[in-house]
Amino acid sequence: MSFLYPAFLFALLTLAIPVIIHLFNFRKYKTLYFSNVHLLKLIKQESRKKSRLKQLIIMFARLLAIACLVIAFSRPFIPVSDHTSHAAQQIVEVYIDNTFSMKNENEKGQLLAQAKSKAIEIANAYRSGTRFLLLTSEFLPQQQFFLTKEQFIQQVSEITESPRSPKFSQIYAQAVQSISAETKKSDKILYFLSDFQKNSMDMESIKPDSSVFTYLLPFTAAQTNNLLIDSCWFDNPVRKAGQQEKLFVHLRNLSAQSYQHIPVRLNINDSLRSIANVNIAGKQDTILELNYTNQSDGMQLCKVELDDYPITYDNSFFISYKVRGTMKALGIYNPANNGSTYLKALFNGDELVKYDEFPENNVQTGQLKDYQCIFLIGNKTVSSGLKSELISFVEQGGSLVLIPNREIHIDDYNALLSGLGGKTIASYDTSAMRITEINYSNPLYQDVFKKQQADADLPIIHGFLKYNQQIHTVESPLLKFRDGENAISAFRYGKGNVYSFAFPVDKGNFSFIRHIVFVPTVYNMVLNSEAPQRYSYPMQGDEPVTLDQNQVGDEVRLINHQTNDEFKVATRNTGAGNRQIILDDIIGQAGHYILYNGNTPAQSLSFNYSREESVPDLLNATQINDLLNTNSLKKIQLIDASATNFSTVLQDLNNGKQLWKLFVMFSILFLLIEMAVIKFWK
Repeated sequence: MSFLYPAFLFALLTLAIPVIIHLFNFRKYKTLYFSNVHLLKLIKQESRKKSRLKQLIIMFARLLAIACLVIAFSRPFIPVSDHTSHAAQQIVEVYIDNTFSMKNENEKGQLLAQAKSKAIEIANAYRSGTRFLLLTSEFLPQQQFFLTKEQFIQQVSEITESPRSPKFSQIYAQAVQSISAETKKSDKILYFLSDFQKNSMDMESIKPDSSVFTYLLPFTAAQTNNLLIDSCWFDNPVRKAGQQEKLFVHLRNLSAQSYQHIPVRLNINDSLRSIANVNIAGKQDTILELNYTNQSDGMQLCKVELDDYPITYDNSFFISYKVRGTMKALGIYNPANNGSTYLKALFNGDELVKYDEFPENNVQTGQLKDYQCIFLIGNKTVSSGLKSELISFVEQGGSLVLIPNREIHIDDYNALLSGLGGKTIASYDTSAMRITEINYSNPLYQDVFKKQQADADLPIIHGFLKYNQQIHTVESPLLKFRDGENAISAFRYGKGNVYSFAFPVDKGNFSFIRHIVFVPTVYNMVLNSEAPQRYSYPMQGDEPVTLDQNQVGDEVRLINHQTNDEFKVATRNTGAGNRQIILDDIIGQAGHYILYNGNTPAQSLSFNYSREESVPDLLNATQINDLLNTNSLKKIQLIDASATNFSTVLQDLNNGKQLWKLFVMFSILFLLIEMAVIKFWK
């Protein structure tokens, strides 16, 4: 047996008072005179013995009554677990899992409603003066403050579901940080109310705090059917007006039930653009292809959706992108070379590409950022200033096309190629070599040719560059020579592309210029020059959002396209010369958001709920206990949240089997015995 207030046992010293009263209770006897006292002596001796016995019984009854009362005030209890409280002050923190999976149901109703009800039971199981902390999946700032029992119950009743789904280790660390801020000698108790999904229970990652007792209360949902949209993507990275698009949709069936003829709809800018039916067996995945055409330029807000119940938050997937109306290309040319003539003729009067030119001795470097693609045409040399600007241009997402001169200064070009991470030039070969292979799988040539011929009649090139093969660079060949070397190659640098010609584009190679492969090669280099777009972002996580343009202020507006809710967000510069926006968890709803720079729409952002909560894979009690034992988490204990006498179980776990009421009853009993002896013992 243990005591909650052991210091009160010093009051047992008061037991000396009845003893002292008994020892020093001198009685005054009245003298009576009789002629024969022999008979009275015998009566006197017998009465005295009975009186002593009566007084002893009364004294012991009083002693026992006082002792039981003192022990009752010391709050005796029998510990029933290692977590039994020993301090007078208790701090209780309750984490309520309000992720989307807690919207599932069992025979008692929705799991979140059950968890909220159980949290209120926990609060009512503690005495007045207990301080409470409430924690949910959002980790809200106001959840760092202590609450009274009434405040705690009020906040619990206001909890709604949240799209955030943190890991167990994150929740535990946050809870311990909040509750450990209290420095007084108090019992610190944490309750974890959740459905315990397997994908979030990383118990091996937690760092247990020996001062915090943790109880786990699992809630189990009934098996629920769920068909969801997992993700969407394009194979082709470029979005163009008038282009036939193929949007791929990954569907998952997490139930054993098969689905037949389920319509999947694609809405763009609130208009239905494509629809397809899907059949999917139980516990299977499938990929659906939705076809449509970009009919206009500008922002395209896409929503893929299906109908499935009762879990609905994962029935939609949002993506958005921008279709450019006109691409801008720039040619930096050598006036003594005629290569720019062919490009100017190609883009003359084109509706999709606006082509400008600068001579190499008069380049306006400040204007380079206004273009998506730059052609370096027949330049003998590349100045150090231009080289630096071109490297920065590619790094930030532009495309650079390198077309060499026959009288090239190899050192200048190698300095540029080295800065871009490409292969350097070894020499110039004046012989002739035929192009024999087209990389039809490259985006530049996809959907260009009706028929893919391995033995196509391709042009002969007169004079070409030889590259240092010992330099390992990840390149994608576009056209190949007969000897297997690249005639035109492409590689990535930063966010941009570099297209490298191994031969000059001039009169000497007019057979290439007049060949059918010339136009799609050069034209698609421009059309594929926009920086890769991010179609959607997950709502969970701290992934930064990079802006498509840098000409924005330090503060911009973000407007929810569905609700018109407006948020002011800050921007910051990054080391790569880009600009990012700081969201700070302001996105609370999946959907499309429009970023405004002043009153001008600058960019669209699409956010989707995490699909982790869709997986109905829960830990049972045995698995949870196995994890606790495996990771030696002795301060964490599993209790049955479904027990009918939950409040009693809770009190016994925290306070042990309370005995003070029993000792009060004993004290009353001994007082009654004392009164009975005094009244009835004559």
